[in-house]
Amino acid sequence: MNNKKEFVSFDLICPECGVGNPEGSKNCLVCDKNLEETIAFLEDDSFDLEITNDCLLEYRKNFWGTERTGKINKYLWIKMDDIEFGSPINRFIFIYDGKRIVIPLREQNMKILKEFLRK
Repeated sequence: MNNKKEFVSFDLICPECGVGNPEGSKNCLVCDKNLEETIAFLEDDSFDLEITNDCLLEYRKNFWGTERTGKINKYLWIKMDDIEFGSPINRFIFIYDGKRIVIPLREQNMKILKEFLRK
C-alpha cells in the first residue's frame, strides 16, 4: 500500500462562478459550465475576462475589485471592428455595434490577449 498522500490542485478557475476545479475538469463542480470552451481566463482589477473561440466575456467587478457585480458583457469576435492595443497604457480597444469599447488591462493580460489574436 502506498502511504504517499496525494493532493488535488484546484487551480482551474471557472470563469462563470469563480470556483476552483481540479486540473483537467471538463465541467465546473458547482455551476456545471463547460470548461473546455474557455481558452484563457484573465483576472484583472475591475473585471475578469474569459476568452473563447467565439467571444470575449467581461465579468465586471465592484469599484474595489473584490467582488463581481453580476454584470457580464459579451463581445463576439466577428462583430469587433478596428481592434487596437493602446500604448503606453495597456488598453484593448475596439468598435462593437458602433460603440467604442476600451478595456484597460494588466500588462501580463495584454500579452496573453495579443497572443490569442495573432492566431
